Amino acid sequence: MDDSLSSTSLLRNAKRAAHKAMDDHGRRDYDEFALHAGVAVEKLAKAVLVAMNPIYIVEMRGSAEMLFHLGGHLTASKVRTIGASEAITRLRTLKILKVDTKLDLLIEVRNGVAHASGGVQAKGLLSTLAESVDTLLKRLDSSGPEFWERWYSAVLVAIDRHRSEIQRDVEIRIKQARHLFDDRFEGLPETAKEAVLKVHPRDVGFRSTMSPRAADRLLTFSSETPCPACGGLAHLMSTPIGTTGTHTELSAFWLRCRLCDLELDGADQIAASGADVEKAQVPTSIDLSWDVTPHTALEVGPTYMD
Repeated sequence: MDDSLSSTSLLRNAKRAAHKAMDDHGRRDYDEFALHAGVAVEKLAKAVLVAMNPIYIVEMRGSAEMLFHLGGHLTASKVRTIGASEAITRLRTLKILKVDTKLDLLIEVRNGVAHASGGVQAKGLLSTLAESVDTLLKRLDSSGPEFWERWYSAVLVAIDRHRSEIQRDVEIRIKQARHLFDDRFEGLPETAKEAVLKVHPRDVGFRSTMSPRAADRLLTFSSETPCPACGGLAHLMSTPIGTTGTHTELSAFWLRCRLCDLELDGADQIAASGADVEKAQVPTSIDLSWDVTPHTALEVGPTYMD
């Protein structure tokens, strides 16, 4: 039989595509993620079918040429096998895969039949990829750690239903950011990474300031805090949520690290990340005024992070 259609070869190609999908998801390129995730599921589904019997990936139309090709008695003029949707359908018939509308959507997005507007739908299909791969690997007696390698811990989070959706999303983002950070220093001395982590964001354009938005009089604090992914200093945006006669309480609403590209949007995501906003570097006191009609002056006492 053609070695490219062996279960081992299909498993190897599925692994390669799955890793590309995880890289794409980490870069927030969700269209590419759907493409590679769909390929991974297709290759893995075919690997399971071939392991059971090679003829299970033969199309049930046209000549019997491929049937003899897979049986090792004839070389087909053109190698043609079933597609992803049919492979999944056959595995469902064999009670190996369950009906899953999200898996169907993943294949449709990959094939261009369905369009994930802005990548939103595709982004949420990471757990679908992880669960499908987990089910199929068991049929091949292959282990998750061997298949996923460095992505295994992120995959475990994706399928952990004990965590909330926000917790899963944020923890996966952190793991992806760590891998991206490590990839940027691949082949370089460890001292290079250490040197970059010591660079203060102010040296590259970040400043601890408080800026007014004239339209709604909203004040935002730009500060720095340790990144929960790489440990460098991340850019943190906060806004006042309460004041007393002696201090102003701040709430962080946006975090981005220039080193590992981690980005968190909203107080819930920042809280789920475990970011130590208490260590954020903010001004201890501010006396700020800006020109409006009539003239308004604002005084803010000592600031505290929420």
